[in-house]
Amino acid sequence: MNSKIEMREELFLGDGNHKEVYIHPQDKSKCVKLLFTDDDPDMSREFRYRRALGKHVDDMPLLTKYYGTVETDKGIGYVFERVMDYDGACSRTLLAELEDPTDKAKLEQVMQDFHREFMREKFAPAGVDPDNFLVQRVSPEKSVVRIIDNIGTSAKIPLEYYVGFLAKRRAKKYWNRLVADIARDFPDALSETCIESLWER
Repeated sequence: MNSKIEMREELFLGDGNHKEVYIHPQDKSKCVKLLFTDDDPDMSREFRYRRALGKHVDDMPLLTKYYGTVETDKGIGYVFERVMDYDGACSRTLLAELEDPTDKAKLEQVMQDFHREFMREKFAPAGVDPDNFLVQRVSPEKSVVRIIDNIGTSAKIPLEYYVGFLAKRRAKKYWNRLVADIARDFPDALSETCIESLWER
């Protein structure tokens, strides 16, 4: 009996430079990431970060949940939480929200909340591409940001995973890089007052 799950075309969510992603055929609240190579550096970097966090990973709402691996007809799949809105719709990327903000006041609140959570967690991203951040509507009134890709550092000895002030310094550096990118590339998405308040000093 073949126990491999089938990654059918209608389950396809998207792809990138290193992987493609499908809806889990047995659980729509999960997704399956399939790597193009066995030694994918992005996934290795993320798993090293998750291991360093240990039990603390459960106290980091920016991170999606990881459930382990499954065998698929396309090879080993890595099962993650699928980020969806409260009504079952696919969450939009932060990039999409910045390019076409449907409600500027709500987006500014999302960014303020994201700022607080990012610094509270001292999050360690590998980059700040807004296409890797999803804006999840958890209710009609509230949305939160979730980070789905480009996580961790490629440093051979990632001291910032274990030393608090180094983690904070790195988080500040990457957060301010994100704010600078938004101010430059999406000048109409957020008010000047909001941008000013987002800088981490």
